[in-house]
Amino acid sequence: MTTIFACVALGCAIFFARKYFRQKVAIRLLAESLTSRTSILTHSSDFRGVNENWGLLLNELNRLIEDNNSLSRKSSGQLNQIDTTLGSLQEGVIIIDRDNYILLVNNALKNMFPSMTEGVGQRIESGMGSSDFLDFVWDVKKGRGPAKREIAFRNGQSEIWLDITASRLSEALEGNGPWFLFVLHDTTRQKLLAQARKNFVANASHELKTPVAVIKGYSETLVSDHETMPLQDREQFISTIHRHSERLALLINDLLSLSRLEGDAPSFDWSESDVLSWIREIAFDYGSSPRKSGLKVQTAFTDEMVARVRYDVLKLRQVFDNLVENAFKYSPEGGCIWIGARVRGGELLLWVEDEGAGVPKEDLNKIFERFYRVDKGRSRETGGTGLGLSIVKHIIEWHEGQVWAELADKGGLRVVFSLPLLPALREDANTLPLETETEKS
Repeated sequence: MTTIFACVALGCAIFFARKYFRQKVAIRLLAESLTSRTSILTHSSDFRGVNENWGLLLNELNRLIEDNNSLSRKSSGQLNQIDTTLGSLQEGVIIIDRDNYILLVNNALKNMFPSMTEGVGQRIESGMGSSDFLDFVWDVKKGRGPAKREIAFRNGQSEIWLDITASRLSEALEGNGPWFLFVLHDTTRQKLLAQARKNFVANASHELKTPVAVIKGYSETLVSDHETMPLQDREQFISTIHRHSERLALLINDLLSLSRLEGDAPSFDWSESDVLSWIREIAFDYGSSPRKSGLKVQTAFTDEMVARVRYDVLKLRQVFDNLVENAFKYSPEGGCIWIGARVRGGELLLWVEDEGAGVPKEDLNKIFERFYRVDKGRSRETGGTGLGLSIVKHIIEWHEGQVWAELADKGGLRVVFSLPLLPALREDANTLPLETETEKS
């Protein structure tokens, strides 16, 4: 009898143990299925013998998993569609969810913000951590204020301005909450141009104001007092008016030249010839009528050196006129102005060097800006407009060259510019090491 009870107890224990074990297996499979979002096979042997209510539960869970997978496929397809449509735009495009996680970011935005390398999956704060932008994102989510704002971002050492337009995507595109689209248009160049125009107008007005005021004041005095004014004073007034009218004419001509050069297609008359033979001629012209006693103009290249380039004779003469004129102004009496040349690779380097006081090293990159003067008082004394080197820069850039300034070995200023050699002569062009040899810094 005891044996029978023991067998019955053992059978019940085995039955319940198997049932418990099956339930544990079923729960584990259920957890794995939910994690991987894969359907559960209700006819699997692992679920046989489990409570019949499991069948209803499994069917419902399978339906939920399939609905979730369908929604995920739909969301992914929509994102791919948006990425294809917007990914090639020049404007930056980013889509975030309600928790600020990035769902889509195009290449243009990654180029604007190198910190956005991870892109999808990271939070927007980690790549675009501007407080003004994050406030704008918050306002867009809450539906407050206009959906457009111009915001400045720090990008490394520089500052970029972005015109940002935001919108909430339609309900059909919403997965686990609303999505928000931001389109970012880079307006940094427009900002810089607007500031440059503002500075130019202010500087031009200031430069024009002085000669106009002098001419007006002196002429009014002559008109009212010419009958009683001593002859010597009258001649001095007329001389002053003439001097300032010449300065005014020079300013206006330089402004017109600069305006034409900054246009889309200024007029150039191109020719292809040996530029060095022409430079020898103009160097002789400059040297035959020096502005200061004993001031010499010499060339720093041999008579045998040849360099054929494509250039506009009048425009390049304007370059040398400006550079040599500056050298005349700041060279001491008995000094020397050098016009040098040498070949470097596929380009011809030309320079004008004086023996003056030079300029501070920190100002070398600024002297080509419009109206920039190292010593404003001295520049007005010598009659400069502050536009000559800016004109030089534009002309050389239209010749597909570059221009820069450096300190000469003897302490003066050396202004160097490059011109591309004609392809046929790039291989056999003569190179000449000179004491005044210069390298672009």
